[in-house]
Amino acid sequence: MKIWKVLILIIILLIAFAATHLFEFEKNEKIVGTENNKTGKAEKKLALEGRRIVLDPGHGGNDIGASGQNGTLEKQVTLETVNKIKAALEKAGAEVQMTRDDDEYVELEERVELAAENQADLFVSIHYDAFVTNDVEGMTSYYYHKRDQKLAECIHQHILMEDIHARNRGVSYGDYYVLKENKVPAVLLELGYISNPEDEARINSAAFQEEVATGIVDGIKTFFEG
Repeated sequence: MKIWKVLILIIILLIAFAATHLFEFEKNEKIVGTENNKTGKAEKKLALEGRRIVLDPGHGGNDIGASGQNGTLEKQVTLETVNKIKAALEKAGAEVQMTRDDDEYVELEERVELAAENQADLFVSIHYDAFVTNDVEGMTSYYYHKRDQKLAECIHQHILMEDIHARNRGVSYGDYYVLKENKVPAVLLELGYISNPEDEARINSAAFQEEVATGIVDGIKTFFEG
């Protein structure tokens, strides 16, 4: 009889031992799971988080900019394009400000001052070109300061990687006020010729504007990655 009591006691002790270790195992699993979850959240940090970017839709108000044969106004299409770029940048974590968000004219000095006042990391000015004849086409990216050449090249390259079917007119030096007077890295993008019928049709395409936005965001990411 005593042997049975001893066996029962041993069984009870074994059950208690197993239960204790099972509790410790589950506790450790929860700790590991929490740590992994924290690591996962850290890995999900958005690529442009903490970056301040000023977007500049060219022209506005009484300054319509260039105009196309089918009635396209540069001041309007630059704003449409910038709105899509803004959305794409914010999705990547950037803090974005626009020099204008409606049909108004903002002085060039004010556009540059906005970037300085907000301690922006980048300034991107969006335009569409024109020529006296309608056979000139394609996109060009401009910089003024040598320090900004790499930024222009990164953005230009990534826009063309989106297969936008636009002629590549390259990256060039441009003596523009918003580039020359800017204290932060700045580029001016001429994304097509409104005076060219094919470019004009492309410019008004939402798909084109979204592809441009994707290319600009990817170019900015590459620039910051060094």
